[in-house]
Amino acid sequence: MMRLALAVVLGCLLASAADRELTGRVVDANTGEPIARAHLTLRFFNVGQPAPELTLLSDADGSFKITNVPDGQYQVSCDKAGYIPATQMMAAMPPTIHPDDQRIATMVMKLTAQAAVEGTVVDDRDMPAQDVSIQLVRQEVINGRRQLQMNQGGATDETGSFRIFGLPAGRYYISVSARLGGTRRSQLLAYPPFYYPKATDIAAAQAIDLKAGDEAEIKIRLPEPVPAYQVSGVVVGTTNAGVSLIPQESGTNFQHTVGDLNWDPKTSSFRISHVTPGAYLLQADVMQPGKGPLFASVAVTVGSANVEGIRLEPVDAALDGTLRMDDGAATPRAGGSVSAQSERSNNMVRVDADGTFHIPNLRPGRYRIVPQLNTQACVRSITSGGKDVRDGLAVTAGAAPDPIEITLTSHCGSVEVDLAASDQALPPNLTAYLMQKAGDELVLEKQGYQGPRSSDGVWHFLLPGVAPGDYVAYVWPNDAPIEYTSADYMKQFESYGQRVTVTEDSKATVTIDKPMLMPAKN
Repeated sequence: MMRLALAVVLGCLLASAADRELTGRVVDANTGEPIARAHLTLRFFNVGQPAPELTLLSDADGSFKITNVPDGQYQVSCDKAGYIPATQMMAAMPPTIHPDDQRIATMVMKLTAQAAVEGTVVDDRDMPAQDVSIQLVRQEVINGRRQLQMNQGGATDETGSFRIFGLPAGRYYISVSARLGGTRRSQLLAYPPFYYPKATDIAAAQAIDLKAGDEAEIKIRLPEPVPAYQVSGVVVGTTNAGVSLIPQESGTNFQHTVGDLNWDPKTSSFRISHVTPGAYLLQADVMQPGKGPLFASVAVTVGSANVEGIRLEPVDAALDGTLRMDDGAATPRAGGSVSAQSERSNNMVRVDADGTFHIPNLRPGRYRIVPQLNTQACVRSITSGGKDVRDGLAVTAGAAPDPIEITLTSHCGSVEVDLAASDQALPPNLTAYLMQKAGDELVLEKQGYQGPRSSDGVWHFLLPGVAPGDYVAYVWPNDAPIEYTSADYMKQFESYGQRVTVTEDSKATVTIDKPMLMPAKN
């Protein structure tokens, strides 16, 4: 078995450490077979001190051992060619303790075999198509909402072939973009961008479901080229702007630019050629040295003629705000963050020591303002321009929203979530979630990680700083793709949650019978 003493790396940090060991195995997540010579990295975290690292390889039977492991937090990462890397965060000692020796902790690192997509692309004349952009779009759950995100991509070689590997299991769509060459390009013809096999909208595209270790093979044929047009105009107040034209589609959260951009810094003008008919979002980004970015956007529809004379005036579409205590006391400086979350993005920033924050570069949309506080304080109100915006804040193109004021109070409650004892083996990344109803959606109010396990086998999760109100508590692994914003999706999990009411300056306790270990399928 591979053995390595952490004391060699940590030196004096271990002077007071107990003689503890971390042992484990690296296995295939699907087959359970051991993985030999997997690369492991252990990073030890101690507040206010550097985080030294230790690396080693698993043995032929997938096992490893690390001695002299100190108290504190540490992260174990593992990777192996042909597998998706995995990481586990540990608080103090891992939760699974060897029954015969309290100094020995065990863990299992499960690696999932990567998937791949490969194939060939031919043009509309059935000839191999070179330099065709192939972009994978994957369904992911972000902030409790299922979204489509850009994943990996590539381009075809001279034979029209491509291969994209290192993919996690999941549902994918394939976005295809190709350029015409030769005389047909000079005739202002262009291939329209499309989704495999020949859909103009992702809602009509064919999904590719990949399991761990799958290798999908497909063939793509480019459509007939169509007449193409130009979109042109000026960007006010700058000689250097990033201008892009993006297809407008519902339910997507990625950007796939089209056309060929020509920018003239002398006149601050742009011309995007070879644009096929469709609905687009034209946007301009301007980076200011030492300042935040400026942004402008406008909807553009291309029909059977050029679109000219567009005027873009970038502004600082940022959100400024302040956190303050309701009793006039100084804002706690224990840290924290504030994020502006929409269906398409999650902009998160740290709160400054004086309680102020600045969220730059907001795109048009409706945002929910989400404070994440590292204090015992909780949120009493969130306002903008004197209006309550806890249910959402609208950001429009070309205008910065009124400043946000988040009022905190120290008169909060706390919730202890107890997970009942079970003979079932539980993963080390279980997390307690406190959800609150907001219209038809569930909104995440607080989350708390595993605390100590009591002698009767019950896990305890403590969630301090909870605003008074009615909630539902759940427990599930922190990497599980749970669509908690979907009321229909969460109906299947009603038996897993427990209702709890929180009042000022009090502690509530709720017991969860079972964690949501595997998300059910719709």
